[in-house]
Amino acid sequence: MCPSKPRIVLVEKCGDIFTTPLFWDCECERDYIHACLEEACPVCKAAQEESPDARVDEVFRHSSGLNNKLIAALEVICDSVCPDLVPIPF
Repeated sequence: MCPSKPRIVLVEKCGDIFTTPLFWDCECERDYIHACLEEACPVCKAAQEESPDARVDEVFRHSSGLNNKLIAALEVICDSVCPDLVPIPF
């Protein structure tokens, strides 16, 4: 029997809000969403490990300056979990 692998949740529902660990929020007023690949914000110095996961709707709203591959992965995941949040491509 194979040992069970820990499950990774990539989209989590908190009340009416969906969040994702693929992105996180820093303390900045602008450009506050960072990819999970970034360990700290270069402006406010907030650390990823001490910061909240980003809201999925905000990630999609501000996706133009974010990691395209992570955005594409999030769109695929959300298409089955919360399809109302996936932006219409036009």
